[in-house]
Amino acid sequence: MKSNLLKFGLIGLAAVLLQVLIFSHLSYGAVEPDFVLIILIWVIATQERTTAILFAAFTGFLTDFFLDFWGLHLLSKTLTTMFVYNFIPRIEETKLFLSQVFLLLLVISLVHNLLFLIAAFFTQIYQAEAVFFEVLFGSSLLTAVIGTIIHLLRDN
Repeated sequence: MKSNLLKFGLIGLAAVLLQVLIFSHLSYGAVEPDFVLIILIWVIATQERTTAILFAAFTGFLTDFFLDFWGLHLLSKTLTTMFVYNFIPRIEETKLFLSQVFLLLLVISLVHNLLFLIAAFFTQIYQAEAVFFEVLFGSSLLTAVIGTIIHLLRDN
């Protein structure tokens, strides 16, 4: 169990570092892909619920630490994991079509970004109302596209 948590802790740290160092530079205005969310969806699809929630909390905390949004990513990633865990098919049980992968990533990303923006609106840490639709739809779409490309590359 400890080696499994250590493995996913290192995967989470690598995902957050990739998000901060590479994927944050792929932004266009407020639209930015969320690589950590893509990795989180993979963890949800392959691991049990407790491991996925711990992974979401850890990566959310690290993302908040590096991007200075204290608590927003931690809350939104953990709640997203709790809400969508039962709706994501297990990878070993089903083989999804490309359009199904894209729609699944898009819906989960929309849920995550909506939770993030609601938390940002109430805490007033982030000017959520000014870029609400950009972040909600633009970032969700970009995350779904990049996740689908990663899924294509992973299958080949």
